[in-house]
Amino acid sequence: MIQTNFLSISQAIKQGKGKVAVRGWIYRERGSNEFKFLVLRDSTDIIQCILKKEIFKKQWDDIDKLQIESSVEIEGEIKED
Repeated sequence: MIQTNFLSISQAIKQGKGKVAVRGWIYRERGSNEFKFLVLRDSTDIIQCILKKEIFKKQWDDIDKLQIESSVEIEGEIKED
């Protein structure tokens, strides 16, 4: 099993750029056939995650079934707005 070093959402936001791994609960979700926008929360803050179908082809059916308060772990590139 690969060990991942998860950051709290507030730590990820402070980092501001680069690759991060966070985990938390889905606070809100919306999307289309090509994108999913997840607002993820933990005890420290909230963050928006954008998932593109072209990147997650194998997992898209599972991603499409995610509901509010589902627990998830996400790794990706963080960018400031």
